[in-house]
Order: sequence, then C-alpha cells, then structure tokens
Amino acid sequence: MSTRGLGVSLVVLGTLSWAAACQFDPDLSRFEPCAEDGTCAAGYTCLEPRRLCLPDCGAQGPCAPELPDAATDGGGVDAGPGDGGPTDAGLHDGGVDAGEPLSLVTLGLPPATETRQYAETLQARGGKPPYLFRATEALPQGFMLDDGVLSGKPTTAGTFRVAVEVRDQSSPAASVSRAYDLRVRPLLRLAGPGTLVNGYLNNAYAEQISATGGTPPYTFTSEAGGQLPPGLRLGTEGGVTGTPNDSGAYTLRVRVTDSDPQPQTVSGELDVSISSPPLLLEWATQDVPEARLGTPYHYVLKVAGASSVTWKLEAGNTPPGIGFDAQKGVLEGAPHQTGSYGFTISATSGLSEINRTFTIMVH
Repeated sequence: MSTRGLGVSLVVLGTLSWAAACQFDPDLSRFEPCAEDGTCAAGYTCLEPRRLCLPDCGAQGPCAPELPDAATDGGGVDAGPGDGGPTDAGLHDGGVDAGEPLSLVTLGLPPATETRQYAETLQARGGKPPYLFRATEALPQGFMLDDGVLSGKPTTAGTFRVAVEVRDQSSPAASVSRAYDLRVRPLLRLAGPGTLVNGYLNNAYAEQISATGGTPPYTFTSEAGGQLPPGLRLGTEGGVTGTPNDSGAYTLRVRVTDSDPQPQTVSGELDVSISSPPLLLEWATQDVPEARLGTPYHYVLKVAGASSVTWKLEAGNTPPGIGFDAQKGVLEGAPHQTGSYGFTISATSGLSEINRTFTIMVH
C-alpha cells in the first residue's frame, strides 16, 4: 500500500473517529470487505476497524464523504423533531408555543343575600400571571372588586349585572371580559309574632306563625330545646292548632326553611301562655308579626271573654300600605315604606273596653 493511500486511510479514519465522537454513524455497507491479508483492489485501502475497503483520493472521488453538520444543516429535507428546521412547531422550540390562552374560569356567581356579607373570588387561568381584575361597569350598590374578590353587603334584593375584565402580564397584555348576573336574595326572617296569642284550657286554639323574605313557600318545624303546650301541634305551614290541656308558660323553638334551590334557614324562639278562660274581656293577642316591604300582610286580632267586639284604631299609625279593618279586627295590606310603626287598638264589648298598643316592624 502506498504512503499516499495510507494517508488517505488515516484521513478517513480520523474523520470517522471525529464523527463517532459526535455520535455520527455513516452507512458503509456499500463498500467491499478487505481480503483476509488486509489488501483491497487497486484504488482502495483497507480500513482496519471496519475491515472495509474505502476509496483512495483521486479518480475514485473525494477522500471522505461530506458529513452533514447536525448544528448547521439548513437543507430542510429532514424537518422532524430535533432538526431545528423552520417547519417544526413542537412544544420545545424556544417560545414558539405561546401556552394556554387567558380565560376566566368563573362562569357564574353564587347568590348573595341582602344585609349579609358576601365574598366571591373570581378565577382566571392561562396567559401570563399575575392577573389584574377591574369592573367595566358600575357595581351593584354595596359591592367592590379588589384583587379579583367581589365583596360587599347588599342592601337591596334583585338581580344585578356585574361586568368584569381580567388582564395578564403579557406584552401587549391579553384581556378577557365577562358579564355575570348576581342574584341578591331577600333575607329570610321568622316574622313571628314573638309572643303567640294566649290559649285557654280546653278551648280550641289557632295561631299562624309567619315568615318573610327568602323564596316562598316556607316549611316550619319544631326544634329541640323548645316545648309546645300539651295538646297543641305545629304544622309545616306555620299553623299552631289543637286544644291545650295544661296551663303554663311555654317557649317553642321554630325553624323555617324557604324553597330556594340554595335554601335559607332561620330559627327563633316564640312564647305562648295557656290559662283558664277569663271571666272578663281581655286581650288574647299579645304581639303582631313583622312585615316586609311590598309583601302582603294579614293578621287577625283576638280577644277573650266576649262573643262580639267592636274594634277601633285609637291612636298612632299603621305602616303605609297596611290598614286596619275595624269590622273584622284585621290588619292587612302590603307595606310600601320601611320602619317601625306603633299604634293603639281598642276592643269594646258592652261596657268593657280594653286597649293595647302594637308595633309593626317593616323590613
């Protein structure tokens, strides 16, 4: 083998060694194997590590194949993952993928309740945190939006619009807007009366417990810790009926639940007294229920010790919208102004006249 041929083989070997260091493995299967004594045909030299005959420089072609440079290949023939070609849109190409777009995750707001503290955190995702929230329209009275938290204490029941925008920290910033309906429920109250009408031994008894606000109809139940007079029962619609058979002062604990999909529940204690029937005219009604703005109101006043009575509004004023029917002894109407209203009613039977002052609170 000539010196020139040996040099060529060394050049090829060195090139292949460098390629191996770069983990490049060219396909040499097209070359003939060396003879057992290490010789090759004219113009070829045996590459001992592979036992293959490689061409010498000269007429056979270049001394070594042109090896592709993995770092600089811009031919675009192989555009697969890892090639770095301009057509690769994978997830690891230095920011080509912009990630999940900004969105508001919160799709709706839970209901609020008038006069009760409310707080709901709006949720966003995607884009580039941290996020900036702002109201794009005036918020309902009593509410504020701070750092994505909608909070406040609503004063009025109803359905209100809440329009919100969220921005991220991209440059330019991405933004998403959404308008929500916020339902503010009327606050459920156990309206009473706080002291039920007096009952009399072995006489039929009837009283109506009321509720206001929330979502009618209501369900009334007795709770542990209270006691109805023996002989009386509480119906699910709030009526207390029966015939008492034991005298004394009793306190019953009543629970009322409304019909909202997310129901409100409130409990309260109510007093009632049972005694022997009176010999003289006396007031059986001790108290009257509370009222709610715009809600129908109806309550029957009662006395004992007389079969017929003449009623009269003696002094004060009933709430605007609630009148007193002196023919029936009934307070009824629909109040249209809030506040506390005191008035005095007289009941007359024969020569007996009794007066009582009542107060109606309108919420």
